[in-house]
Amino acid sequence: MVKSIGERIKALRTELGMTLAELGKAANLSTSYLSQVERDKTTPSLSTLIDIAAALNVRPRYFFETEAEAAYVTRADEADDHLVADGQIARSHLSPEVSANKLASYRVTLRPGASSEQLPTYSGEEFVFVIAGELTGQVGDEEFVLMAGDSIHYDALQPHSWRNAGNEPCIVIWSRATAWLER
Repeated sequence: MVKSIGERIKALRTELGMTLAELGKAANLSTSYLSQVERDKTTPSLSTLIDIAAALNVRPRYFFETEAEAAYVTRADEADDHLVADGQIARSHLSPEVSANKLASYRVTLRPGASSEQLPTYSGEEFVFVIAGELTGQVGDEEFVLMAGDSIHYDALQPHSWRNAGNEPCIVIWSRATAWLER
């Protein structure tokens, strides 16, 4: 069931541990007005909703997004491999490609010798699990060699890059999650 704008504001405010008075002060709105909005007794203007969103550290679209599918299944025989980096790297989505979710997961295959240049940094986290082969990664100033069964979790604000220095394809599960404020 899709929540109303008022219900979403109240749920997020409560999740953040904010009182109506604190939200009112941050958004420059009265407590009684916000109470009416949360109870769907009145509808805020777009400019007011932008102020509320800023006070709650979300983008205004947060109040209009619908619930995603209950589950997203990727079948092994329906892989949607996309070649990147001159055909040296194949990437398959394991989570919806277009989604309101802040987590994206991929199965990535790097051919021997394949490498990424320094990947874009962002406010969030990444997790890589090596299924097969060998993966050499640079995260910040440190270099890591990961073998099948190894994993790494790191802050994506750090400069990072990957390469397959081995003689066999390297297959990994790669997940990235954007920071809460990037919603």
